[in-house]
Amino acid sequence: MSIAATTNLERAPFNPLITRLATAIGCAALADWLFFGWEIGVSLALFLGVLGVTAVACNGTRAARPVRMVMTAVFVAGLAALIENVDMLSVTIGMLATAMFVIVMTAGENSSWYRDLFEAATVPFRGPFQFVGDVIRALRHMKRRTSGWLGSLVAWIVPLSIFAIFLGLFSSANPLIEYQLKRIDLRPLLEFLESWRLVFWVFIVCTVWPLLRRRVKSKPVRQLPPEGSAAAVEPSDLDYLLGEKAMSRSLILFNALFALQSGLDLAYLWGGANLPDGMSHAEYAHRGAYPLIATALLAAAFVLVAMRPGGPAENSKLIRPLVLVWVAQNILLVVSSIFRLDLYVAAFSLTYLRLAALIWMVLVATGLVLILIQIMRKKSNSWLLSANAISLALVLYACCFLNAPWLIASYNVEHSRELGGTGPSLDIKYLESLGSAQTLPPVEAHLSQFPGTLPLSLAYRASPDRNYLKLPGNWRAWNFRRWRLERYFANTAPERLNPSNNGKG
Repeated sequence: MSIAATTNLERAPFNPLITRLATAIGCAALADWLFFGWEIGVSLALFLGVLGVTAVACNGTRAARPVRMVMTAVFVAGLAALIENVDMLSVTIGMLATAMFVIVMTAGENSSWYRDLFEAATVPFRGPFQFVGDVIRALRHMKRRTSGWLGSLVAWIVPLSIFAIFLGLFSSANPLIEYQLKRIDLRPLLEFLESWRLVFWVFIVCTVWPLLRRRVKSKPVRQLPPEGSAAAVEPSDLDYLLGEKAMSRSLILFNALFALQSGLDLAYLWGGANLPDGMSHAEYAHRGAYPLIATALLAAAFVLVAMRPGGPAENSKLIRPLVLVWVAQNILLVVSSIFRLDLYVAAFSLTYLRLAALIWMVLVATGLVLILIQIMRKKSNSWLLSANAISLALVLYACCFLNAPWLIASYNVEHSRELGGTGPSLDIKYLESLGSAQTLPPVEAHLSQFPGTLPLSLAYRASPDRNYLKLPGNWRAWNFRRWRLERYFANTAPERLNPSNNGKG
C-alpha cells in the first residue's frame, strides 16, 4: 500500500507541513540552547512545557472543556515532578504527561485512554518513520503541483545521496581518492557544522514531529476509481524518488565513479604502477578489500530496486544497458577485491578471518553474476532468490570438507620468510591459537626451519585427547579427518621430530 494512500488517519487541518517543520526546527534550537553541553535540570521541564503548548497550538484543541482541565492538571503535575528532581522516573513521567496532554487535547471523540497511552509511549520510536513518510508525501505533492524544474530537482535527491555514500566507501577503500578528497579544504564549513550537534538536532526534530503533526482518527472513506482511469494506476512512492529520471541520473553518476575506481585498480593494482611515496601495494590492497565488498552489496541492492517489476526500467531504453554495465563493473570490483586480498595475504599471512572473507567475496561475485543473468534473461525475483540460496548451500556444504587449520598452516609455512617466501616469519603463536593438531603436518615437514614448533608438536602428540580410540566402546568418536591425522602420527615417530638427532640413534 502506498504511503500516500488514503487511510483513516487524517492530518490536522491547521498549518501546512512547512510550518510544522519550521516549528520542529525551532524546538531543536531551543533544545540546543537548553541541553547541548549543559547538565539537565529544570531546563527539561521548560522544554517540555514549551513543546506541549506549541504542539496543541499547531494541531488545534478538540477535547471537551472538562477533559482539557484534567489534562492540563496532568501536564502541570508531570512538569512539577521534573522541577523537583530529574531522574529516570521523573523524566519518564514528565515525557508521558506531555505526550498525553498533546494527544488527548487534540484527539477526537472516538479516542480511548489505552490507545492514547500507547501512542504517547511510542512517540520517540514513531517519530523518524512518520517524519520520512510525511516528507515522501510532500515530494509527491510537489511533483504533481509544482513546476517542472522543481520536480527535476527532486529527481536528484537519490542520485546525489547514494553517490555520496559510494564516494565515502571508495575513499575508505582507495588511499588515492582519499588523498585527493583531503586536499579539499572543508575546515570553514566543518567549524560551522559540528557533526554531533547536527545529529542532536535531527534527533530532536524526529522526536517532536509526531506531536507537532498529529493524526486524528476519522471514518475511512473508500473510493474506488473507475476502471481505466488515470487514478486507477497510481504510482508507488518509490516511483517519485526512483523514477526514470532519478534512475538514469543515478546510473550515469555511479558508472562514472565506478569507472574511476576500476581505472585506478587497473593502473596501480593490476598494472603495478608506482604509488605515491610512503604507500606500498600491500597497503593499497588492504585498504580496499572489505569496503569494496560493502560497495558491491549496496550496488546489488540498488540494482534490485531499479529493476523491480513495474519500475521505470521496464520501458526505458537507457536504464537497462546502464544497469548491465554497472553490474559488470561491480563484478570487476569484486574480482579486484579478491586480488587485493590475495596480495595482502601474501604479504601478511593467511588467517581464519581472511579465509572467510575470500569465501564471502566469491559468494558476492556469484550473486552479481546471477543478477546479470536475471536481467539478461528476464528471470523473476523468486528465481534469483532460489539461485542464490542454492549457491549459498553449495558453498556451505563445500566448507564441511575444508580442513581450514591445515590449509592455513600449509599456506603460511610455504610462504614464510624462513622458506624464502613473500610472507612474514611463521607466527607459531597464531598456529597454536587455532587449537588443532591439523596444523602439525605442514609444520613438521620443515621442522628444521621452525625449531620453535617442536614443543607444540610434542605436546599435541602427548595429549590425552588422542587416546579416544583406546577407550572401550568409544568408536563413536571416530571421524575421517581425525583418522587421517592419526595415520600421520603413526607413520611419523616422535624421534624424527628432533632436529638435533640428524638421524643418529
